[in-house]
Amino acid sequence: MERWSARTRIAWWVAVGWGVLLPVLALVVPVGTEVSLGSDGVETERHLTLAQAEGISGVLTVAVPLALALLVGVAMAADGRWGLPTAWTLFGLLAAANFLAMMSVGIFVIPLTVALLVALVGRTSDGRRARASSDGGVSPRPAP
Repeated sequence: MERWSARTRIAWWVAVGWGVLLPVLALVVPVGTEVSLGSDGVETERHLTLAQAEGISGVLTVAVPLALALLVGVAMAADGRWGLPTAWTLFGLLAAANFLAMMSVGIFVIPLTVALLVALVGRTSDGRRARASSDGGVSPRPAP
């Protein structure tokens, strides 16, 4: 992570922060209502959080983007040829799931997805700059 540019580091931390926020919001923000009829005929309305409505599976569902953001960070930090391709693959899976879940929780994962995209683009360009500077300043392009 010490080789990452400031933009890459900040974008990844924003993604992780947003990923931590999603399960917390699932525990505290009401997303639905439950109406029940009492024995005295009085209707009561109760606001439910995602955790109350769906149980632990609802919280785990919104924690998946955090897990993917952490895995993308591990892959981006890895030395070797597999790191960035793995990070991009994990990002692609997140983006596809985000698109499929757009009508429910997917809309809330967009900031995390965009932040990971910024981090990956920054990390990819960081790697290119590092390789170019380690080549001894020789440009692969011929002079005009």
